[in-house]
Amino acid sequence: MSQVGSRCDKVDYDIHNVVAYLSADYTVNENLRFFGDITYTYSKADADDPHFGNPFDTIDLGGHVGPSYTPTNDPWFVITYTGDMDGMSDWYDLEMERVDATVGFDWTVWKNLSITTNFTYRWYDDQEEYLYEDTDGEVYILNTGLTWRF
Repeated sequence: MSQVGSRCDKVDYDIHNVVAYLSADYTVNENLRFFGDITYTYSKADADDPHFGNPFDTIDLGGHVGPSYTPTNDPWFVITYTGDMDGMSDWYDLEMERVDATVGFDWTVWKNLSITTNFTYRWYDDQEEYLYEDTDGEVYILNTGLTWRF
């Protein structure tokens, strides 16, 4: 999954998604149609912390090698980082739920003119705060459109 300098560590990253969808459509007559749908989504992703080992167990441009080498005052040393990645998995451990519900109608007012209106309610629950922010919330969306057919 990750690479630092020339060191890499394979990290298991598990993603689970569940999506359920229900839709309904009812035509009253040739001029009026009602519709609606609801979608439920659950997603979870997690991984282990990467472990790159000893950061000095590598070859640098000066030709030095091995864990006994310390790069003090060496202008040729390339990789300078800490190998401690504990807690890194907090940045990509995700868990969320989302519900979208929409209802609306399509009404043909005249032979070439119709009106479509729908209302959507969206609920979002961030169960595992991503980047230390809580993004729970609700959204209300109203869409209205006029259609003229030539």
